[in-house]
Amino acid sequence: MAFGLFRKSAKKEEPQGGPKYFDLKVKEIIKETKDAITIIFNQPEGEIISYKSGQFLTLIVPFEGKEIRRAYSLCSSPFLDEDPAVTVKRVEKGLMSNWLPDNLKEGDSVKVLAPTGHFTTEFNKDRKRHIIMFAGGSGITPMMSIIKSTLSQEPESIVSLIYCNRDDESIIFKEKLENCKPPMKGVYM
Repeated sequence: MAFGLFRKSAKKEEPQGGPKYFDLKVKEIIKETKDAITIIFNQPEGEIISYKSGQFLTLIVPFEGKEIRRAYSLCSSPFLDEDPAVTVKRVEKGLMSNWLPDNLKEGDSVKVLAPTGHFTTEFNKDRKRHIIMFAGGSGITPMMSIIKSTLSQEPESIVSLIYCNRDDESIIFKEKLENCKPPMKGVYM
């Protein structure tokens, strides 16, 4: 895998008895750019959603008598953020990517599958490494989760991000990236 950073786990992550679903209440919707929003979900009552940086949630919404499902990467960090969050960028003719920003409101509930995905890494406070990441457009979403987690869990590690976009107004998380604490080494915008 990519320089040994991301490794597939030996065992499957699926729980016994099939996939696990949650009904998550929308806590907040943040307009990141003219065509991207971040949806912050409340943790479900009585249970905390456990996830790794870089994983994704599959959102399920009713649409014209059917259920549509789309996977969106978590942009939140399980170490820093109280609640899980995903970022959605509009795609031309995209059913879910257009339905969510046009219809979803704070307080609404969304059915989601439990977090999954292998685009993850383990963190160790004693580790000192240099992680180099490449992203374009909304591909920054899982990277943001990993960046925040790395900087908080591995204070001696360095994160360099090479990120491209159409223009300054399309940069998702622009302010967060510019103000990342501790400062990210190797990030130039």
